[in-house]
Amino acid sequence: MQRMCYREVEGTRELTDFGKEILPDEIHWWVFRKEKDVQELLTRTEDTLRSAQNLKEDSFRFKEECYPESYSDLMGKIEQFAEIHAGEIQALYDYVAWLSKKDVLAPCILYTYRVWGSTRLTDLQFEVTQDTIDEDEETVKICTELAIGLRTRFGYTIWSVYSDIMSDMASSVDPEYQGSISVPQQTLLIRTSHRILDKLADYCELLRQSLRNIILEVKLYNAETELLCRESFWKPFITKAMAVSVENQLWDFKENLEMWGPKSEGRREAQLKFCEQVASFANAGGGAIIIGITDKLPRNVAGIQDLENKLKYTMEVLEAHIGRTDFIHLQPVVMKHEAGNDRDCLVVAIAQTKDVIVVKDASEQSLFPTRFQTGSHRSEYEKLRKSKVNIQYDNYGFILVLDRLLHDRPDSSD
Repeated sequence: MQRMCYREVEGTRELTDFGKEILPDEIHWWVFRKEKDVQELLTRTEDTLRSAQNLKEDSFRFKEECYPESYSDLMGKIEQFAEIHAGEIQALYDYVAWLSKKDVLAPCILYTYRVWGSTRLTDLQFEVTQDTIDEDEETVKICTELAIGLRTRFGYTIWSVYSDIMSDMASSVDPEYQGSISVPQQTLLIRTSHRILDKLADYCELLRQSLRNIILEVKLYNAETELLCRESFWKPFITKAMAVSVENQLWDFKENLEMWGPKSEGRREAQLKFCEQVASFANAGGGAIIIGITDKLPRNVAGIQDLENKLKYTMEVLEAHIGRTDFIHLQPVVMKHEAGNDRDCLVVAIAQTKDVIVVKDASEQSLFPTRFQTGSHRSEYEKLRKSKVNIQYDNYGFILVLDRLLHDRPDSSD
């Protein structure tokens, strides 16, 4: 993962395109971009979480109740703890093995900055390949010692504790003292035991947190994608939004698209105008363009003729002027006309993107549109880039806002 995410350039380390895609959130990348069966991932993760929960609870109890008489006694008690929890450990192993069969990078979602932070990840770093895990017992031994707290990447925990005690003792003695300094064995045992058992409990806790974060990400994915692709959500939302007299930053109504009209000199300008509007939503908070509804009050269902061909043409235009369409979802919706018959409409749902969406005009000049209140305007690349610093990934989070508006629920952050 590290080698794929970073490269050395003139003595400095910089992100690769792959690194920019998945960092800083490997969990989101896997759930939203890579996983082919999200429901199976949810079921397996929930099953494994029960084992991780038991390990977490018992490891915290273990560190409070474990009073070893010697270092070898500490090792024996940890071995006994592992034997008692062999079933839970096997469940975690089976989960990781299942992930690795999907993709060699998949198990990395259990060790992310989101959960572990940089210090713990650094302490646990150790290069492992499929061959070394299968064939090298020493590698397995080191990985086990990292997991249960006996060592970090810098060496054994007992050495680190010994060094800390020696340093404390040296700094506290009289500068004129010429004798030797020795570390009391009981002090070394107590402090080493505390540090090892704390690390073991932390490891179990953070594995549990990783599984919980995977579950939360899957539920977010389900919430967004289910609403995004569900006509039974869009129909009542459109009906309710049609009655709103004040325009909203998250959606626009359009009776038709000018670029769908007969070929003329103004068609290129109409294509550019539409692409800029799409990009303006992406460069702000995301949103939806609802086509087939009149945009002036009282709004009515106008419908769209020959929708299938217009869908294809729309994607071609977006690809030509923007170069990517992975942040756009086109959702056909059948709405009831006032005369009583059904008419096709279209929702162009646009994600908020982590990168600035650039639109190219006919002369290949770059345009940087963004949404302001209920309209679009052109901005500057650097200004938009800075506004997106805290956006970690492309998202359709706006649709959850629409769902709250539909059901008159307040924002959960209020």
